[in-house]
Amino acid sequence: MSVVIFEDDRWSDFYPLSSVRHLGQQILGTESIIDQVAGRVDDEVSLSGRTYLEETVKEETNLSYNEKVDGTVLVINARMNPLLDFETMAAGRSDFALLTRGEVAMALLTKRKFESAISADGTLHQKKLVSLSKGLEVVETQEPLLFSYPWEMLAANGGAIEAKGGKRRGAGGLSISPEADVEEFVSFDPSKGPIIIGKKARVESFSRIAGPCYIGPKTVVHSALVRGGTTIGEDCRIGGEVENSIVYSHTNKAHLGYLGHSVVGEWVNLGAGSVTSDLKSTYGTVRVARGSGRIDSGLQKLGPMIGDMAKVAIGALIYGGKGIGVSSHCAGRVDRDVSDFTSYDGHRDESFELNLDSVLRTQSRMMERRELALGGPQRTLIEVLYSRTRAEGADTGERR
Repeated sequence: MSVVIFEDDRWSDFYPLSSVRHLGQQILGTESIIDQVAGRVDDEVSLSGRTYLEETVKEETNLSYNEKVDGTVLVINARMNPLLDFETMAAGRSDFALLTRGEVAMALLTKRKFESAISADGTLHQKKLVSLSKGLEVVETQEPLLFSYPWEMLAANGGAIEAKGGKRRGAGGLSISPEADVEEFVSFDPSKGPIIIGKKARVESFSRIAGPCYIGPKTVVHSALVRGGTTIGEDCRIGGEVENSIVYSHTNKAHLGYLGHSVVGEWVNLGAGSVTSDLKSTYGTVRVARGSGRIDSGLQKLGPMIGDMAKVAIGALIYGGKGIGVSSHCAGRVDRDVSDFTSYDGHRDESFELNLDSVLRTQSRMMERRELALGGPQRTLIEVLYSRTRAEGADTGERR
């Protein structure tokens, strides 16, 4: 039997984090969804998804991608919530489809049915999957097995850290790698959940870290306040205050400023004094632009979602629920969504499209500061996304 973690046609609802990664590469707690789901099935997994991501995803995951399968195929949606008991619902069944709220979360398909469900862009469309499930044993549940939007992952992040570190409280909830460096005068508060400090991480004096929290390998915490529900990826720089946020690897927030209830991609720079808002003055729920309209997140607290390689200027103020696109730059009061590869100046309410050569140079320079190089697959992905953005009519105008 083949096991395939697949992307469906709702991948764009996770923009901007989903633009540069397979949906299963999104982080929840201490690991990606791929790692957590793969650890709960007996067979080796492969991935199915957007064709333009193939080279970078294969390089980053070391998994087969969009390859032919043999025999029956167990397909698992990359939006699966690994905190829920999805295996038990499918145990002992053959030729089945597990549906949650009208969407296919998992199914056991023949090779022919699986291949017929793949669309031109490499994703499996829900409408087709639901149609194929009519000839199978259908198991339906109202449990939210699938994440629909990135802010739902934020709400579940603390629980995911607890699932990894255990529901221990007090001193038993503190796990520090023997290879980590924790200076004097650091305060840890695991009273509300575990705290996990990864290999070669460094926590500087006068930091306070509250659980549940995960600090990834080689990350440096600069005398910061890190509140519960927070995941910090590998090789980040963290200062100021961070609360209930997911920060992907290699991101720099080394200075004072507040980041709350937000998702931040890789290779992002948050300038000194930059602040995110996560609460409306009316204390109402935050609405978020998705597709051609706006939807209610249902959350009273929600910050921005910041795409990979974005650059936020010193002193910038980013409103809650806003999307900051891939490789974008923003400054001043950011009270609107910023498209990919766009520079937006909130002081003047002006924007222009960034030049591709400038984007590539900026990313190369940032990676060189961490003694890394911009590889061929990553460069190609940026070029592809840049072309797609222009073709789809993102902000245009003067290019610099």
